[in-house]
Amino acid sequence: MARRPGSLSVRLIASTTIVLLAAFAGTIALLDTLFRQTSEEAIRDVLEVQVLTLIGLAEPGDDGNLELPADLPETRLNSLSSGLFAEIVDPVGKRVWRSPSAVGVDLAAGLTVGSGERVFERRRLSDGTEALVLGVGITWELVGDASYGFQVYVGEDLEAYQRRLARFRQQLLGWFAAVMVALIVMIWFLLRRGLRPVRRMERDIAAIEKGDVELLDEDYPRELVGVARNMNALVLSERQRISRFRTTMDDLAHSLKTPLAVLRTELDSREPETDVLQEQVARMQGVVDYQLRRAAATGPRTLARKPVKLTPICREVASSLRKIHTEKTVQFEMSAPDGLDYPAEQGDLYELIGNLLDNAWKWCDGRVAIDLRNETSDTSRELVLVVTDDGPGIPDGEVDEVLDRGHRASIGRDDRRGDVPGHGIGLAVVAEIVGLYGGTLQISRCDGGTGARVEARLPDAAR
Repeated sequence: MARRPGSLSVRLIASTTIVLLAAFAGTIALLDTLFRQTSEEAIRDVLEVQVLTLIGLAEPGDDGNLELPADLPETRLNSLSSGLFAEIVDPVGKRVWRSPSAVGVDLAAGLTVGSGERVFERRRLSDGTEALVLGVGITWELVGDASYGFQVYVGEDLEAYQRRLARFRQQLLGWFAAVMVALIVMIWFLLRRGLRPVRRMERDIAAIEKGDVELLDEDYPRELVGVARNMNALVLSERQRISRFRTTMDDLAHSLKTPLAVLRTELDSREPETDVLQEQVARMQGVVDYQLRRAAATGPRTLARKPVKLTPICREVASSLRKIHTEKTVQFEMSAPDGLDYPAEQGDLYELIGNLLDNAWKWCDGRVAIDLRNETSDTSRELVLVVTDDGPGIPDGEVDEVLDRGHRASIGRDDRRGDVPGHGIGLAVVAEIVGLYGGTLQISRCDGGTGARVEARLPDAAR
């Protein structure tokens, strides 16, 4: 069994939390680095000042060594365990002077700096203290023109710095944790508010399934209006399909009941009349043909119908009719823009165009024309399909009746035309297909007063 996807809200919150954690972790690391660099630069500046102060206070002694006053301006250099150390050594590493605070601390061990050079590094002293040490190499003129090199080292214990860094990190983590929690709560609230229409749509769909409501309201945000419309189209299409199925079965049962009764009566008689049997069989065949052709009209049942080219359908139907009605020479005319199409079920278009052209082909004297075009307004677009012929036309009093199943116009048995074959179901199927697409059908006479003119208008729902 496939695992069911989790809640959309939970997935969004989880994704947002991961992104926030990554962003905050990067920000915390960056701020921590900046704080450490800034703090170490500040310590270096302090050590620079102390080095310059010591150089300024140093005086050459009679023995050729440097001498510094016992009472130094920086009080921390005079106190043990103050965390600030100073030491001066000669070029061979021999200690010349060290501050009282550096007693027991070997500050310059292992370090060498040339004249005019500087060294700044983090190191662990002999007593285990971790310190930042700055060393400067200088050249001092002692007696006459003689010069001598010295190395001045000043270091600061990092214990206080580590405490400040730990406190900064603790505060940083605390503040960022509080901000992240606040942001997650805010995002959760906004998601709940933003997804409220989706939850409402879910409830509305459940209400449709229970039969409490007929369709979805379309007062949703812009992003969901299309979903609601397509869902309503799907619901209506399904209901329409079920209704047409039930109606077709009812009509089929009702229509076959009478001819079956007649057949049964004739067969029960001693001498059944062949003409009656044939008439009832033909009647039943007509009913079956109509229901089959009616079932072929699917209507706009798909949500995203593909546009179907119309001119190839017209040419194909006309070619088939020429082969069927070989006894007639018909001039077929078609007027349609290049590439004209309509978003519908292809089978419906074949039924619509096929029935109209077949009807016109049967009744025409020698000319059938079809005109296809789009008519567009500011709010809608329609496909207009007009089929005309030069036959006798449909009597004005029978225009409505010819759309009923099984009704044939009285011209079918006109003396000059003979009996044109048919069951009277072609225009009924056309009317049903046009109705399925929400269109209109109009039957009239041609402008010259002779011949039939059938106009179908189908709205373009994809617009």
